[in-house]
Amino acid sequence: MTLVKITNQPMRYAWGSKDLIPDYLGYQADGEPMAEIWFGSHPTSPAEVLDAQGGNLRERFGELGFMMKFLAAQSPLSIQAHPTKARAELMFAQHHPSYSDANHKPEMIIALTEFRALCGFRAQAELEPDLEALAQSSIHLAGLWGDYRSMGLAGAVDWIYKSPDSAVTQLVANSTVLGRKRSRLIEELFERYPADKGILMSVLMNLVSLEPGEAMYLPAGNVHAYLFGLGVEVMASSDNVLRGGLTPKPVDVKELQRILDYSELPDPILKPKQLAQGLQHFQIPLDDFQVYRLSPSSTNLLIDLELKGSAIAVCTEGELTFSTSKEETLTLKRGEACFFTDARLFSVSGNGVGYLAMG
Repeated sequence: MTLVKITNQPMRYAWGSKDLIPDYLGYQADGEPMAEIWFGSHPTSPAEVLDAQGGNLRERFGELGFMMKFLAAQSPLSIQAHPTKARAELMFAQHHPSYSDANHKPEMIIALTEFRALCGFRAQAELEPDLEALAQSSIHLAGLWGDYRSMGLAGAVDWIYKSPDSAVTQLVANSTVLGRKRSRLIEELFERYPADKGILMSVLMNLVSLEPGEAMYLPAGNVHAYLFGLGVEVMASSDNVLRGGLTPKPVDVKELQRILDYSELPDPILKPKQLAQGLQHFQIPLDDFQVYRLSPSSTNLLIDLELKGSAIAVCTEGELTFSTSKEETLTLKRGEACFFTDARLFSVSGNGVGYLAMG
């Protein structure tokens, strides 16, 4: 069989939601947080194959270069970025403690509900008035504005991580100069992570709200932090994360600063391109995977699509039926996933919505 249904157990991270995955995707609620459900071959949690042969995806089909997840955040994830492949290979070979493998980890998150996040550095025209206002409101924050003016975003980030804890409390005390949304976020972050330098970092970052179906692409060096919501995440198969705050996990500020992309990101939101009725493509400059939104109907079938490598698909609404040129057929209901490979073409029918990653 080269078209198989796959499943996995939820990952129980503390930031996960007790309700989002059960309510939206039909999983059985058990009163505990469900943060992520992984569909891939990553050794940390390879997906289980649901056929007569059984076993996991890694055992059956080897190591895949990408994976999909359902991700449900009830509270903020860490401020983080991921390295380039060249940097990962170098640091892993040197046994750097922050690198668990030799791969990069470009990511995409597609919102299934309203999804809030911090993503990328703000545009100069938007950021400068806020930093100047903070400097005028507190002498303790004047250095942030000064270092930004003289050394740009890299200087501002360096100031943040060298600043005393009092800088965080001064930011909280004067956050109203940043407007209601920013002030409320800073207060929320301070309640969870008092004195955390990640709160200062949030001022430099875009505050993004995705509507269902919208996405963010997070290439190497992109600084980001998910705040709240349910989404489908697709990434290269890696666990290399450089954290810079808002987490009880280890941070590696020195290495984070080395890998950050300090360019501005004026518009972090990625909207799909319509390829055909019921087929949309989230275009990204990446060889590891490409992502598509599938929405067939009773009057609109997606026929004879080219399979380039292997694919993982998830159903998020209704039902989707996949068939391949090897005359295999499988139906997914809401919350279910499948894997297929070793076929030239595939088709999708049904009344539903899903997402497919191919690589």
